[in-house]
Amino acid sequence: MSADAYPAAGWTGRVMQALNAVWTLVLVNLLFAGGVLAGLVVAGVMPAGVAAASVLLPGGLSAGDGLVRAFARQYRASFRRANLTGIPFLIAALLLAADAVVLSRLDGPAAAGLSGLTAIVALVVIVALAVTVTLLTRHDDRPAAVLRAAVAVALAAPLTGLGVLLTLLATAVIATVLPVTIPLVGVSLPLAIAVRLIDRRLARLPLGASQPILDSASDPHHPDKEIL
Repeated sequence: MSADAYPAAGWTGRVMQALNAVWTLVLVNLLFAGGVLAGLVVAGVMPAGVAAASVLLPGGLSAGDGLVRAFARQYRASFRRANLTGIPFLIAALLLAADAVVLSRLDGPAAAGLSGLTAIVALVVIVALAVTVTLLTRHDDRPAAVLRAAVAVALAAPLTGLGVLLTLLATAVIATVLPVTIPLVGVSLPLAIAVRLIDRRLARLPLGASQPILDSASDPHHPDKEIL
């Protein structure tokens, strides 16, 4: 029975639909971990995130396409571009980590102010990263264009960014109370919610031909024209 047929089967169908959703999240979580390890961690995070987002977003799986096969195909296809796009985030993570080490040795009002500024920058980077993963899934633009669009969206859609951050916070709280959820849905659950929030927001943002942040948004013949 397909997932679309579950609602027609009454409460048993809804139970099966819920179980199918949980199984999908667990499987995607395992695939993400495998993708990260396949890329020796540093080179595996971004393509694994893009591949996971691609199968979690609506329309990510074509008819008759298996989840594992779709994940593997997207992982291979996005490996180089995702890693190139992720370089600024890797640099930002290293700088924020170094900044945190330095701030831990400072005292006084200046340290508090710098800590607050660092926290704000870190939150913006996290939202921009989530937007970047979503854009890489939906578009085939160059890394520079994707990064420009990601920063623009992160700054232009504060409510969506807040939703992403609250999702991560809720996941962290759940993981603290139920650590068993970390290996099961620790990545896939917040990623599924975050990319869906961002994807819906992207569909409403005015990133058309008058604001060609993405090549696919300004090209009337591009297959992704309807999304941005």
